[in-house]
Amino acid sequence: MDLRRIALVYNACLPRGHPGHLPIIPSPFLPLVYPPSVYSRSFIVSNVYRTRFSKLRSARILFAAAPLIAGELLDVEMLSPVRLTSSCMATEPTGPTTAPESHYAIKDLDGHFPFAVPESKEAWEVRASELRQQMLVSLGMYPMPTLAPMKPVVHSRREMDGYAIEKVFFESLPGLYVTGSLYTPTRKLAEGERLPAVLCPHGHWPNGRFYYTNDGEMKREIATGAERFESAARSPLQARCVQMARMGIVVFHYDMLGNADSKQISAERVHGFGNHGPNPEVAAGKWLLYSPTAEGMLQNIMGMQTINSIQSLEFLLQRSDVDPKRISITGASGGGTQTFIASAIEPRFAGAYPVVMVSTSMQGGCTCENAVGLRVNTGNVELAALTAPRPLGVNAANDWTRDMAKDGFPELKKLYGLYGAADRVSLHNATHFPHNYNHVTRVPMYAFMNRLFGLGMEEPILERDFQVLKDTDMTVWDESHPKPPAGIEFEADLLQRWANDVAAKVDASPEIRKQGWKTILSPALQVASTLKVQPMEPKEFLGKMIERTSIVNADNEVVGKLFRVVAGESDASNAKSLQLVADGSQTEIKDGWGLMVADAWGIDGKATEQTLVKNPRPAACYTYGYNPPLFLRKLAVVVALLDSDQGTELKKLTWVGDDANAALVGAAAVLRPNLKVQLPSGDGAFDFAKIQSIRDPNFLPGALRFGGMAGLAKAAMAKDGE
Repeated sequence: MDLRRIALVYNACLPRGHPGHLPIIPSPFLPLVYPPSVYSRSFIVSNVYRTRFSKLRSARILFAAAPLIAGELLDVEMLSPVRLTSSCMATEPTGPTTAPESHYAIKDLDGHFPFAVPESKEAWEVRASELRQQMLVSLGMYPMPTLAPMKPVVHSRREMDGYAIEKVFFESLPGLYVTGSLYTPTRKLAEGERLPAVLCPHGHWPNGRFYYTNDGEMKREIATGAERFESAARSPLQARCVQMARMGIVVFHYDMLGNADSKQISAERVHGFGNHGPNPEVAAGKWLLYSPTAEGMLQNIMGMQTINSIQSLEFLLQRSDVDPKRISITGASGGGTQTFIASAIEPRFAGAYPVVMVSTSMQGGCTCENAVGLRVNTGNVELAALTAPRPLGVNAANDWTRDMAKDGFPELKKLYGLYGAADRVSLHNATHFPHNYNHVTRVPMYAFMNRLFGLGMEEPILERDFQVLKDTDMTVWDESHPKPPAGIEFEADLLQRWANDVAAKVDASPEIRKQGWKTILSPALQVASTLKVQPMEPKEFLGKMIERTSIVNADNEVVGKLFRVVAGESDASNAKSLQLVADGSQTEIKDGWGLMVADAWGIDGKATEQTLVKNPRPAACYTYGYNPPLFLRKLAVVVALLDSDQGTELKKLTWVGDDANAALVGAAAVLRPNLKVQLPSGDGAFDFAKIQSIRDPNFLPGALRFGGMAGLAKAAMAKDGE
């Protein structure tokens, strides 16, 4: 029988305000109040119905018919748009109502990501340390995987006008190759002289490093003043490398995955996942990128590209002609993302110049610019600020960066001011051009590098013409240097080797395991800070005294209920354990403590699937890169209770839970050490590894990287300080 439909139809048949409407109460917590015997005699309907228009929660109706028993009904606080009258009958509002905008919403990459600057340098440095840890974990760089020994192959040197260009490849992760073009000055160096160097990651220009415009585009670039020469209009990517080499800088222009010579993982997989053809998640019995297993292992394209960037830095550092203290990085669009990300986590960069990417608006549209957990409670401006107090140059164009002058850059100035170095951050505001890295944008970058490296050149530094090379002239692969393995099977084998390497490091270090778990669970702390714990008057029901506490979110929704049930003459103060129960469970608390938790945001309720952002590409990073998963939103309810005035008493109990609730109990013990927990083990226990969908309500990115449920149990049982 569909009780929900009966209740809806029954109420719909009655006039507005009719006293015969079924009483409406929030019922996720009824299982803890009514034993199964009452359930069998009850007419209970519960669920949350939401209708969303734009970003407003325009309707929220909670239905729960009253038990068909004599008289007693648990009085609970009500949520708009309905209320309980003194006669325990529901009355709908008689006038028009407008549902308030929620304090919670699933955020996507096109949201607003303001940067709130701390009031002191000390506060910022604490925040910066947390952010770097969040980034490293999200990008699959904590613990750092074992990289291949640096054995670069540099070949086919070609002398040009004032510079030379060579072909380069080397391994980053074992078996995964970095490919690119090395530009060097041609003048002879004095004995012991070392040159500054710049890494140049490209963005989403077609074919990346091999980008070469058609005649029409070339002419438009000249006509609009974006470029001075046909050569630069053909390849603005080569133009900046050539000019910096002529300035006396060593430049490594390297491929992003899926572009030019880096095709071991195809462009369709790297940049087009979800847009082109099938989206396989397994191959030969092994997992692939974008699968729940890969996301659980924190294996993602953005992390792999960042690892390539760090290995490219190592390539420059091992060269005898490079000054290790004068290395910078610059790129535009997706290359701009790589620029500020690499600079944020790698202090050996002397400065950074990310172009058309740092803003409080769109954060990066490609899977190569997103990773689960990366931008939860942060955004690109704050991540770029991690370069401070090292020099940082940013720019604005007529794209999502257009508002930087008033929203983003003032905050960067304030942040640098905490170090007394406000002059070390600069903005080139050129919103008369669309998304670009054209000559007008490159000129201030050359000035930035000139000052950063102390080159002493007269400014402005303008380009001169050069010879453009095509892909056949630039490819690193030839008969003497054949292409490495590629394709789906290579991808699967790479991920397996990567996982095995990291697993060994996690198993060998309890500290890495515990710190890893703390990092992936920490977004729950911010959610918990928005919740309130509200004690309620005890209520006697069916011979039981029920002491109740509600956990309420910022929308005034009840998202958790703590019960202490006293049966007969027993004393609940002698209870030794607390049972954690999922929203909607029919677990009965006969005597003692029970805690029921729901989604702290009030979004997914008892949903069998998590809500994902409206992005046509089915990649986890677009949702979980910006939002804590449902598991963490439930964990926040537990943390809020433990941090309340009742927490001291509750920590004396042994916390238990069944199925995924056991994982919530373990997670609470990681965030609040020395909480006593009892976690089940064995074949029937909950296992993160069995999750088959990123929509699963218990899907938790990163859980597999740090040992799954077994690893969580070890982290939870570890004493504080271990």
